[in-house]
Amino acid sequence: MMLYQTPRLSSLSTKLLMLTIAWLLLAMTSIGYTLILSWKLEGGAAAINDAGSLRMRSYHLALMVSENAAPPLIQDEEQQFALILARLKKGDPARPLSLPDNTAVHQQIASIEQAWNGDILPLLTAETAKPAGQHKMERTDIASFVNLIDRLVKLVEEDNSRNTTLLRFFQMALIAMAIVGSFSMMFLLFLLVIRPLNVLGEGMMKIRDGNLDARVSVDSNDELATIATGFNQMADRLQDLYATLEQKVADKTRSVEEKNRQLAALYNVTAFLHGTHTLYAMCDGFLSRLMELTAADAGSVRLVDDKRGRLELVCQSGLPDEMLENDDCSPIDRCLCGDAVQQPFSVIHRFERKPSEEEKSCQRAGFASISVFHIRHNQNNVGIFTLYFYQTPQLPPQDQFLLETLGSHLGVAVENQRLAARDRQFAVAEERNLMAQGLHDSIAQSLSFLNLQVQMLEAALQDKQEEQASENLACIKAGVQECYEDVRELLLNFRTRINKEDFADAVRTLLDRFEKQAHVPAQLSMSGNGLALDPQQQLQLIFILQEALSNVRKHAQAQRVRVDIRNEEDFLMCIRDDGCGFNEETIAGRRTSHVGLSIMQERASRIRGQISIHPHPDGGTEVRLLLPQTEREAA
Repeated sequence: MMLYQTPRLSSLSTKLLMLTIAWLLLAMTSIGYTLILSWKLEGGAAAINDAGSLRMRSYHLALMVSENAAPPLIQDEEQQFALILARLKKGDPARPLSLPDNTAVHQQIASIEQAWNGDILPLLTAETAKPAGQHKMERTDIASFVNLIDRLVKLVEEDNSRNTTLLRFFQMALIAMAIVGSFSMMFLLFLLVIRPLNVLGEGMMKIRDGNLDARVSVDSNDELATIATGFNQMADRLQDLYATLEQKVADKTRSVEEKNRQLAALYNVTAFLHGTHTLYAMCDGFLSRLMELTAADAGSVRLVDDKRGRLELVCQSGLPDEMLENDDCSPIDRCLCGDAVQQPFSVIHRFERKPSEEEKSCQRAGFASISVFHIRHNQNNVGIFTLYFYQTPQLPPQDQFLLETLGSHLGVAVENQRLAARDRQFAVAEERNLMAQGLHDSIAQSLSFLNLQVQMLEAALQDKQEEQASENLACIKAGVQECYEDVRELLLNFRTRINKEDFADAVRTLLDRFEKQAHVPAQLSMSGNGLALDPQQQLQLIFILQEALSNVRKHAQAQRVRVDIRNEEDFLMCIRDDGCGFNEETIAGRRTSHVGLSIMQERASRIRGQISIHPHPDGGTEVRLLLPQTEREAA
C-alpha cells in the first residue's frame, strides 16, 4: 500500500526551513542595522576629532599671525586646514569618517566653509601683508568662526547620541530575538517533532503489548503525519493478519495434510511397484490403491497393442458384467478410453454433457463420469488406466498430476517386467546355444564315432571277420565310456552355482573333480587382493576353466596341470598342461569349427575379457584369460 505523499508546502522540512529563513532574515537585518549604526558612530567620532582639529588650527593660525610667524609656515598651516575641512565635508570611508546625513549638519559645514573662505582667509592674508611688528590678530577676530565649528561638533555629537541609542536598542532587540527564537524553536520542535514522535512511540508500545486496536491520530500533512499514516496502515495489516491467522494456519495445515497424503500415496504405490509381482498382480494392486485414493466406484487397466489396434484388459474392479461381456473398449477407435490414448494429458468425461445418441457402454452402465490417465514410459504410451464414478467426482489438478505421475511409475514397472522377461528369454536361448555347442563338441562327435564303429562291426560280422569285430567292439566300448563321461561332466557343469564368497572353493572343487576323472594331478595357485568378481564374471570364469580342463582330459595326454590365478588390478587366469600341445596353424584353420574354443571365446567376450590359447615353449598348452582393470570397473 502506498503512503500519502506530503504536499511540499505542508511538509515538516518546509515549515522548519521557512521558520529558519525568517528568523535568519530578521537577525541579519538587525545585525545589518547594528553594523550601519556602528559605522556611523565611528564616522561621527572621526568627524568630531577632525572638527576639533579645525578649532585647534584656527587658534594656532591666529597665534602664528600675532607672533609674526614666517609666511610659508602660515601658508602651510592654511593648506592643512583647507585639506581637513575638505576631508570633513567629503568624508573618508577608509577611516571611516563621515558627517551625519542631515540638513542642519550640511548647512553648518557650508557655513564654516563660507566663513573660512570669505572671512578668515582674507583676514589672514591682510594681517600677513602688514610690516613686521604690526601683526595683530585678536582672539575676537576668530571667535565667531570657532563658534561655527563648535556648533558643527555639537550637531555631530547629537547625531551620535541618537545613533548610540538606536544601537543599544538593536542590541537589546538581538538579545530578545535570541531568547524568543530559542524558546520558539524549542516549542516548535516539541509541537512539530517531539510530540508526534512521542505519540508514535506510545502507539508502538501498545502494539508491542498486544493492543492491535491502537491507532495514531493524523492532524497534519507533514512527514510525521505520513509516518503516522503508515503506522496506522501497519496496525490495520497486523490486526487483519492476526484476525485471519487461525484461518491461514488451518489452510496451511490442510495444504500440508494434502501434500502428505499425496506423498504417502506416491510412496505406497511406488513401493508396491518395486516389488516382485506378475503383471496381473502388479496392475491389480496398483488399481486397488488408486481406487481407494480417489474413492472411485470401478476401475480398469488396459495395455496398448499398437499392432492389433486394441486395448488389452489386464485387470478390472467393479465393472458391470455387461461391460465385460460386450468389451466395447477393446478397439482403440470405438471407446472414450481409446480416444484418450493419443491425448497429451489425462481426459475426464462427464456424461451429462454428452448427447444421448453418443452414449458409450460405460454411460449405459450408469456411470456419471470417467477419468482416463496414461501409462507411459519415456513418453511412449504403454497403456491407460480408467477410474469410473457413479457420482461426478472432484479431482483437483494436483490429484490429476499425482495420478499421471503414478501412471508413469506403472509404465516403468511394466516395461521393466517386459525387459526382464526378454532378458530371461535371451539368457535361456543363449545358454541353450552353448549347451548345443557343448553337446555337439562332445556327445555328438562321440555318437558319430560310435555310429561309424557299429557300421564297421556290422560289416565285419557279415564278412565273419572276428578279429575286426572284436576290435570294433573294443572301440565301441571305449566310445560308450567316453560318451558317458562327457554326459556326466556336462551334468556336473550345468549344476554349477557359485557366488562371490566361494569362488575359490568352486575352483578347488572343479580341480578335485578333474583329478578324479582324468587321474591327472592339478596344482592351484591363487594370489592378489584386487576387486571382487561379480557373479556373472565368476560364473563365466568357472565355465571357461571347465572347458579348458575338459580339453586337457580329452586331447592333451598330460601328466600335470597347473592353474595360476592372480587377482590384482588386472585379473589373470592361466591354465597350463605338459601334454602333447598342438599345431597353431592347424588349430587356426579349424578354429571356426572347433566348438570348444568358440565356447571359451564367447564366454570371455560376455565379461569383456581377452583369451589366448597357444603352445608353451617348454611343451604343452597354455590358456590365458585376462580381465583388464578398466573392464572390471565398468562392470
